[in-house]
Amino acid sequence: MYYGNVITVLSSDKEKSKLIAEKLGKLHENEKIQIYYRKKENYIRSVLVPRDYPEKILDAAEAVSLSSYCVFYLPTTPSWVDGEIALLISSSNCKGEIITELPEENVKKLFKGLPIENFPITQNPSDFEDREKDKGIVYIDKAFVVKGVGVVVTGFSYTQVKVHDKLKVIPNNKDVEIKSIQVLDEDQEGVEPGIRIGFSLRNVKEDEMKDTLLLIKSNIKTTNLIHGKLFTFPWSKIADKSNYHIVANGISIMGEIKIIENNTVEIKLKNEIPIAERFLLIDVNAKQGKPRVLGYITPD
Repeated sequence: MYYGNVITVLSSDKEKSKLIAEKLGKLHENEKIQIYYRKKENYIRSVLVPRDYPEKILDAAEAVSLSSYCVFYLPTTPSWVDGEIALLISSSNCKGEIITELPEENVKKLFKGLPIENFPITQNPSDFEDREKDKGIVYIDKAFVVKGVGVVVTGFSYTQVKVHDKLKVIPNNKDVEIKSIQVLDEDQEGVEPGIRIGFSLRNVKEDEMKDTLLLIKSNIKTTNLIHGKLFTFPWSKIADKSNYHIVANGISIMGEIKIIENNTVEIKLKNEIPIAERFLLIDVNAKQGKPRVLGYITPD
């Protein structure tokens, strides 16, 4: 079975993001989040580039939340966008590296106190194999009907899935069966975590899948009420009982935040979603030039 990892490339310079991604893979899907692939035997690397960043912060946040590794190109004259990228990667707890021509001491000084302060600094992206952790979920970005096949979804696997497996649809909680699996247009009997997939589904209609966010295994718990610790940056301003975007596992969802005490918060969500290791907190309405990444929540 194929296995793989997911990497996001971020930069304030869109052309640099493209050039770095081309070193890591070949462009295969040119949507709002571009996907590059590199295949070596049973290993497949997927490289994500949020095409409309910095205009659209949620695209970048969703891509990073799907990734276990981030490649950050830092120009010699950094802007507020580069600061926002640093906050986004740090909030996600993603591993990664910085590609820059700046001296190492300048980079460490610039990002002092952030986890990326200790990222390796290089001139070219690292070429390595890895595999994603098994989270018991499959991220879904499209659902459509193929004549003669039925309902098909595409996304990324974050668990092992085999033909005839039964999964639950989030948010509508419908049970579906995996009828067939495709990877790079080839039929497969199963996939491991970290793979771009196409599933045809049994026991479902197209209109039941149009708002699908995830497919999950039966043992994965979901909730629409997150209780946990809030970490914010010194300049972040969060208003009690206000709505912000919560991002995890490739999905963004609105949530009302209630501040309790000692950085403890409760967030009420529109839909039930799986509990993640951490949830990014994004303010899409922040004034231009101000970071839209407010921090993150670690659930109890």
